[in-house]
Amino acid sequence: MNALVDKKQWTKSLASQWHLFLPPARPSLSELAVIERYMLDMKKARGSIKVAILGSTPEYCDLCQTYNVPYTCIDYNPDAFHILGGYMRYKDTDASLAVADWRTMELKDRFDIFLGDLATTVTPVSDHPAVFEKVRKHCKDGAKVLLKTALRSSNERLSHEDIFKLYRFELSHLNPFAAVWHEVLLADYDFTRDTMHCQTSLTCLRKSFEERIITPYEFEEFKKRWDVLSDFEMNVPLQREFLKTAERYFEICEIISGSDWYKEQAPILVFGA
Repeated sequence: MNALVDKKQWTKSLASQWHLFLPPARPSLSELAVIERYMLDMKKARGSIKVAILGSTPEYCDLCQTYNVPYTCIDYNPDAFHILGGYMRYKDTDASLAVADWRTMELKDRFDIFLGDLATTVTPVSDHPAVFEKVRKHCKDGAKVLLKTALRSSNERLSHEDIFKLYRFELSHLNPFAAVWHEVLLADYDFTRDTMHCQTSLTCLRKSFEERIITPYEFEEFKKRWDVLSDFEMNVPLQREFLKTAERYFEICEIISGSDWYKEQAPILVFGA
């Protein structure tokens, strides 16, 4: 996860608390297995490849390190890059960082694979075309772009009462933040602006807690993460609209996922250059 907005959501303090976040807010093992397959297939076909990571996702950096694949993290905040490096299993002494805004980046390299974990989720919907255009410009011929992206199928939403009933009856073996992250994002979603605001969500969750709709544990598991994210905004665009925008720049090759409970809500979109 890495933010790309004018108010620079992705801060040093947020990066330092990466350990608080759980899939789907960061890559899962089953999603990494999907990325791994694409990376190895591309490496086998081309002999050597270069990977670009939108942000500084440590799990993606580790995956590249595992297979000795050169990679570049594209991040506007070098502090976040260095802090998130501390969450890697492999200490990256040959780290490559391009300090750039995804909307305006002009890099000397072109890449065989682009990876993004919720990259467009933390980028305003109005800026998606600019990001896609710049990513496409930095792709080698036949490159693949793999983006895990939170999407919605309609403008329907659940109440907190229904969301946490779902959690208790079907997903109580999971942390509540992980289990119903997607549903909570949409519970107080601004469909006009096509975004959600963490502090608005927190205010509504607190009201539900005070009315005993959600338990102290359920509330606290969201509160401690929304407190870290502070004024953060995220988007969950309509899938058909998102793909319509992407098709102006890429071929839609595949919509896949790991084996996680949220696989339909946050699939991995595979685009071809």
